[in-house]
Amino acid sequence: MITIIKSESLVVISDLHLGNPFSEAKKEVIPFLKWASSKGYDICINGDGLEIAQSSFNKIAFDVPELFRTLGDIRKKGHEIYYVTGNHDIALEHFLEDWGMMKVSPFLNVHSGKARIRVEHGHIYDPFFVKHPRLYEVLTHLAGFLLKVQPKVYKLWIGFEKWQSRLRAKRTGILGEHPSFKDAAEELCRRGFDAVVFGHTHHPGVSDLENGGKYLNPGSWMLSTHYVLIEKGQVELKEWKKT
Repeated sequence: MITIIKSESLVVISDLHLGNPFSEAKKEVIPFLKWASSKGYDICINGDGLEIAQSSFNKIAFDVPELFRTLGDIRKKGHEIYYVTGNHDIALEHFLEDWGMMKVSPFLNVHSGKARIRVEHGHIYDPFFVKHPRLYEVLTHLAGFLLKVQPKVYKLWIGFEKWQSRLRAKRTGILGEHPSFKDAAEELCRRGFDAVVFGHTHHPGVSDLENGGKYLNPGSWMLSTHYVLIEKGQVELKEWKKT
């Protein structure tokens, strides 16, 4: 199982949810991956790339082949591809190994330049997921049904989380997120990391940490095309625009 890597140029994206009835990420992510390859970047999909929890095998099988062909072509060019497991594709934890076209891992400790960066999906820092795992699973399946009936429910929920975040007394971290994610990033940086990259929340943003570290989240490609660029130890949140 690979968890420690070295990369001077790595792009991190998260939460494609391919197979989800609401996700159209494939339209943007295929050109993005080809662009990243042309720039010489290694690639990391930081969890929930596949929508196993809310979709059928038929839908995933329809969405995935072009992605896998693209990843295979990129791997043949000598670029590394990493897939970190999330909560919607947690079944992939049974395959924590090198698949040939990509390496599947529960998290990555990335050495780049003089920096050490933690890349992790972040669902284990979600208080609802941790405290009520069975209820979380049931609601995840119900949400999948609602998305099939009315996809706009997803955007309404994201808007509600941002509104809730503005009202929260402890206004720390990225807008829309529970403070626990920034707290987890703080703890990881106290253990020796210079920056932390999570996914899971679907809210893109950057938050400076107390010890001088940085917490970043590229959000979800179901809503926007943000990515985290790790280059020679520098870590930035960027938004990709197709040219």
